Amino acid sequence: MNTLFITGVSSGLGQALAEGYLSRGWTVYGLSRRIPEDLIRHDAFHHDSLDLRDHDKTPRVIAESLRGVDRLNLAILNAGTISRIEDLANVGLDELKDVMDVNVWANKTLIDALYSVIGSVDQIVTISSGASVNGYRGWSGYSVSKAALNMLTMLYARERPNTHFCALAPGVIDTPIQEDIRKLPHDPRFPAIERIRRTRGTPDMLSPEEGAERVIAAIERLPEVVESGEYADVRKLPE
Repeated sequence: MNTLFITGVSSGLGQALAEGYLSRGWTVYGLSRRIPEDLIRHDAFHHDSLDLRDHDKTPRVIAESLRGVDRLNLAILNAGTISRIEDLANVGLDELKDVMDVNVWANKTLIDALYSVIGSVDQIVTISSGASVNGYRGWSGYSVSKAALNMLTMLYARERPNTHFCALAPGVIDTPIQEDIRKLPHDPRFPAIERIRRTRGTPDMLSPEEGAERVIAAIERLPEVVESGEYADVRKLPE
C-alpha cells in the first residue's frame, strides 16, 4: 500500500491533498496544529498535532507517528505561513524570522527527522510558490522564505540522490490565506493584491479540491519531467 506523509492537513490545499490520496487508497500520515475533523474518520488516516515552530519536539513526534513504517512513497511538506503584505523595509526582523522558521527551518527539521526514522523515501515535494521567483512588491518575507525553501530543496536533493525532490508551486488556490489577502485595503503599491481579487471565481483560481487534483497529477509526473531538486510550477510543467 502506498504511504504519504503530509503537513498542514487541517485546511486548504493540505486537507484536499490528504483527501485526494485517501480516495486513491493511500495510507496518509498527517501533521497539523489543529485536528482535521473531516479526515480523522478515515481508517487509513493517521494524525498528530504539532506546531512546526517547536523544532525540539518535531523528531519525537515524527518517530511516534511513523513507528513501524519503513518506507514512504511520498512526503509533501505543505504547511506554511505568510508575512504581512508590506515593503520589506517596513517588516521587522522578528516577523521575518518567524516566517523563515515555519517556511524553511521547520522543513529542514522535518526532512532530517524523516530520514532518521524511515529507511526509504521515494519522493519529497516541498510546496513553494510563484512568489519565490517573481519578486512581487509587498510579498517580502514570504517571497524570501519560499526562495530559501527552493534552495533547501535543491541542497537536500544533492545529499539524498535516492529520493526525488521538487519545490513545487501549486498555482493560485482559494485558501484561507487568499481570503485574508482579499480583505486587505486597496494599496497602489501592491498590485498583486488586486490581481488576486480579480482572479477569484475564474479558472485562474482553483478550489482546494481542484488544486489538489492538479497537484496530484503533477507529482506523479515530476520524477520524469523535472530534475531532482529543481523548482517547478504545475502550470508550466514540461510535456
